[in-house]
Amino acid sequence: MRNKGFFWFLTILVAIVCIYQISFTFVVNKVERQAEKHAMSQLDSLKATVQDNPDKTIVLPNGREVKLDNIEAEDIILNYYTQDYLIEKGEKKVSWNGATYNEAKNRSINLGLDLKGGMSVTLEVSIPDLVKNEAVNPRNARFAKPYEKALSTYRNKGGDFIDVFVKEYRALNKNRKLVDDFYSSANNDVLTREATDDQVINYLREKVRASLSGVENIMNRRINQFGVAQPNIQKDANSNRIYIELPGVKDKNTVRQKLQSTANLEFYETHHNILFLGFIDEANKALSIKYGEIKADETKDSTDLAIEKTEDEALALETDTTKTAEEGVKIDTEETKENQGSTLVSKILQFGDYSQDRHNEILFFAESKDTASIGRMLREKEVQALLPVSNVKFMWASSPVPFDFKDKPSKNGFALHAIKIPENGRALINGNDIDRAMQDFDQRGVIGVSVKMTSKGASKWSSLTNQNVGKTVAICMDDMVVSSPVVREAMNTGTAIITGNYTIDEAKEFAALLNAGSLPAPCVIVDESVVGSTLGEQNISSGMTSFVIALVLVLLYMIFYYNKAGLIANAALVINIIFILGSLASFGAVLTLAGIAGIVLTIGMSVDANVLIFERIREELAAGKGQKQAIDDGFSNALSSILDANITTLLTAIILKVFGSGPIESFATTLIIGIFSSVFAAVVVSRLIFEYFSNKNTTISFSTKMTERFMKGKNISFMQKRKTYYTVSGILVVAGIAMLAVRGLKYGIEFTGGRSFEIRFENAADNEAITKNLKSVFVTDGKSADVVVKKKESKNIVEVQTNFMHTAVNADTLVDQKLREGLALGKSSMGDFQIVQSRSISAVISDELKTTSTYAIILSLIVIFLYILLRFGKWQYGTGALVAMTHDVIIVLGAFAAFHGLMPFNMDIDQAFIAAILTVVGYSINDTVVIFDRIREMTRLHKSKDNTTNINEALNSTLSRTFNTSASTFLVLLIIFLLGGAAIQGFVFALMIGVVVGTYSSICIASPMIVDLSKEKESK
Repeated sequence: MRNKGFFWFLTILVAIVCIYQISFTFVVNKVERQAEKHAMSQLDSLKATVQDNPDKTIVLPNGREVKLDNIEAEDIILNYYTQDYLIEKGEKKVSWNGATYNEAKNRSINLGLDLKGGMSVTLEVSIPDLVKNEAVNPRNARFAKPYEKALSTYRNKGGDFIDVFVKEYRALNKNRKLVDDFYSSANNDVLTREATDDQVINYLREKVRASLSGVENIMNRRINQFGVAQPNIQKDANSNRIYIELPGVKDKNTVRQKLQSTANLEFYETHHNILFLGFIDEANKALSIKYGEIKADETKDSTDLAIEKTEDEALALETDTTKTAEEGVKIDTEETKENQGSTLVSKILQFGDYSQDRHNEILFFAESKDTASIGRMLREKEVQALLPVSNVKFMWASSPVPFDFKDKPSKNGFALHAIKIPENGRALINGNDIDRAMQDFDQRGVIGVSVKMTSKGASKWSSLTNQNVGKTVAICMDDMVVSSPVVREAMNTGTAIITGNYTIDEAKEFAALLNAGSLPAPCVIVDESVVGSTLGEQNISSGMTSFVIALVLVLLYMIFYYNKAGLIANAALVINIIFILGSLASFGAVLTLAGIAGIVLTIGMSVDANVLIFERIREELAAGKGQKQAIDDGFSNALSSILDANITTLLTAIILKVFGSGPIESFATTLIIGIFSSVFAAVVVSRLIFEYFSNKNTTISFSTKMTERFMKGKNISFMQKRKTYYTVSGILVVAGIAMLAVRGLKYGIEFTGGRSFEIRFENAADNEAITKNLKSVFVTDGKSADVVVKKKESKNIVEVQTNFMHTAVNADTLVDQKLREGLALGKSSMGDFQIVQSRSISAVISDELKTTSTYAIILSLIVIFLYILLRFGKWQYGTGALVAMTHDVIIVLGAFAAFHGLMPFNMDIDQAFIAAILTVVGYSINDTVVIFDRIREMTRLHKSKDNTTNINEALNSTLSRTFNTSASTFLVLLIIFLLGGAAIQGFVFALMIGVVVGTYSSICIASPMIVDLSKEKESK
């Protein structure tokens, strides 16, 4: 082996880097366990405080009221204190190398919601609402009729709403153009009166695209309000969707409300902070008295500014009366701070600028972890009574400002602004008054945002700027200040450039926010999933158990079969696992239950490369070669098969990655990483270890006495029996097609749309009673919805699937209410219940999943056919492989059609099943390619022999490898099936069938096809 030094260096370096990356996961797990312990202690304390209180209502520090009388309420409290603890730890050093929790989290393996619990949501801008609001007159029958027809089609069948609407519009308005219903003075600079239908369609699509960036920005800000540590938000511009994951969140009603509400962009005037100079000190003392930290007679006299004043009166105060505004605050707060450990002043990070400049509206700065408790303090009635003005609303800045202290680590502070509320309570300007915004530069070349108002907004903007020259205007979203520019001059043209020390990216982000603020269309949830933390813990336990047991069995099997060589393979396998886990951590990948299955499956399949090498070495040793030469030739001869087998599997994994989402994408990610690391471990790491022992003249045995002659010297006449194989396969394929025609497949809600709930009862669940009770409450227009109740892994857990109101918009809260109402009807016999998991998928998503899944399977077959054709240069090889793969897919589909509803686990057709089909295709071709490689080798070596003889010899010579790889992979899958948990049993069952059928088809279908397809050529 050349360049051994380099490869040793590379292997050791990669291993160290991976171990370093994995270490962050252990650090994060430790902190998160501490957070859970902290949350439990807080919950126990709260339980003690409400034990004798019949109302049992508590108020969390974020102001939320929770009635502590059920499991879900406990979950909300645990979630709050867990996330609060993690957010507090976010900027603190928690690792041995000085990394903060946030830094360690970004470098650790992130657990998916099915392992951790939480909520995932897929949002999309409501394109129907956007189209309706862009219409000049949406009530006009020429627009309304095609719109309503398109809306009905879209809700039931999904698709692209703009395409559906245009089709209906053209059908009902044959002599009319789209521009007639969409051209207006508001968009005349973008659309002309003579615009074609295509131009109008492009205009509408651009509106959707432009709004999506702003919506993503808004969602980021709103998610921060949930207090979630490490949320995940991704934008998919191609599908106009935003994918959000909120680990630990289970309060789905609040999340729905927050995420689906329209953007409420608002412009306000601000109060000068000098008005509140004495207020902060007086409020602090009032809170100290209330919380018993100081007695009433201990309070000192101070400059009393907590009286009703106008802003001009406050600004006219003499400097010597207040000693200077800033100094007055400093003296009072420092004296008070000595006594207060938990009141207002103790939580202030830094005070604002209290000089007499006319645009100071910031009272003070505080850390993120203290903003909720400060807000609660400011809402206390004792504090409200001290306000110097009545028309004030305190709002936090949406982004923090970094502060550096001499003796303390740097911290991020959020500014508290004093907003002036008009008498009618409405903002002076809102998002509807903005036509559009874009990043620009002012006359001085300063980066800013150019804003164009609507005609009505221009009048308001002129009035606002004329009255506030030299003052600050607050631009707010969701009751948070996103920007507070100073008005330099009056602006009467309806256009303006807002500047504020922006970078270009920040200016673009702010422009997107302003554009989204003017978007009249709300966001809708098209896919939603909630997983309870208890279920997540069970999944982790079952997943890790299957992982460890499968690993131990594979390690023992390799030693049993290959003796000392098996020990070397095991060392390479352990290093391979380190590479996989380290890579997942480095890439910030999300590990799901399907991902764990992918790693376990990779362990089984990674053995294949070592088996190929060892079998080749055993052949060379049997031919009389010395150990060193046999090892060199074995690695060299096996390389082609290893590369071909792994490339074909890689192709299917990439297709899975492209077309899959969520858990399936996680499965594909681990599989792709596993393929690369497996090849490196087998070809490089194993070779280095063999070279090391060979150089020391250490004898390495490649078999035991029991396995030395296993599968050797066989001469099975596979080709002579091919008609029998064709007959058996024909019967299986016809039976599969018949089952598909008669029973059909049982599609999950991912392909039908609807809702599913996993429910745990206190006692044994009664499926018939649950079905009857839910049908009695799931009623629309006098008709009961479909309800399917299936037992899960234990007698007190069931899965409920229903199509109740699944095409209705924003009906989730009502469905939850009806579900609880129906489940409560059986409370007397089944006891209390808990909804541990839920999922909701719209018809739009289900229709797309059907399409993409079909494309994924067909594309996988075509890509592999082309690769085989290119690699082997003969169409007979590609056709044989394609027939074998199609044979495998039909048999797996037929088995699921035959057994769904009969097996004690889920056999619905969902994304996981599609992943299984593609994995079966990859595995089948992996086997086939190895055999094809040996057939090609035999054909080149023995040109005088016919195809039948060469293929028979190739099959017999690879029989040991085929058996070992299939046996080890099946063994691993069996362990996952038995111990991996009910959530993936259907997925693994499909893989188990696929391994058996794929191994059979590689030997008995793909290889014989080469003989039969080549007969004519051979005879000539």
